[in-house]
Amino acid sequence: MSENMDRFLPLTQFIAEMMGPDTEVILYEVETRSVYHVVNPFDEEMVVGSEMRSLERGFLEERRYERNDFIVNYRALSKRKNKLKSATLFLRNDAHELMAVLTVNQNVDRLVELRDLLNVMVSGQHPYDAEPGTSFYNSFDISVEGMVSHTIRDELDKYQLDPIRLSQQEKLEIVRSLDQKGIFLVKGAIAELAECLHTTETTIYRYLNKLNSAEKE
Repeated sequence: MSENMDRFLPLTQFIAEMMGPDTEVILYEVETRSVYHVVNPFDEEMVVGSEMRSLERGFLEERRYERNDFIVNYRALSKRKNKLKSATLFLRNDAHELMAVLTVNQNVDRLVELRDLLNVMVSGQHPYDAEPGTSFYNSFDISVEGMVSHTIRDELDKYQLDPIRLSQQEKLEIVRSLDQKGIFLVKGAIAELAECLHTTETTIYRYLNKLNSAEKE
């Protein structure tokens, strides 16, 4: 089996070299559900022979590989709470049998910081706050943070319920709508929504992953 698994090592190394040190590349062996090779591990427990992470195990248990060759651009959090953009590729042998799982996790924290720097360059260090009651759609000068808060409030107002009384499906639809508007590209948006919905950031990420998985089916 190891000789067959070795065929995927150049691909693993290639991706790691191309993406750089902020990208963790993990090659799992399906038969043992363990790490066969890893480059740039994000935590000390991710070593050769360690157990496959729960997310990838879930993909196997759901038999996602029967419907998709790969899953890309889903969101995750590292053990150290770094924001990740992730992708998983299902690798097969010559008989088209699932043999390995390759997961790429890119730490996007520094990209988020760069995005925030660009926001400051565009809007200034202290952007003009629109007058109360002014729609941000008509105000070029409103701050990015204000736009996020306003957009979240608008979305919640559609339901005319205290957020704590919203059902899980209603919360999922709110996350879907905000994601389509690009709100989660703004730093702090997920934390603010979690607070408004009386839930956790981890739950919001779980909603986003669920939506992303549904779109791939």
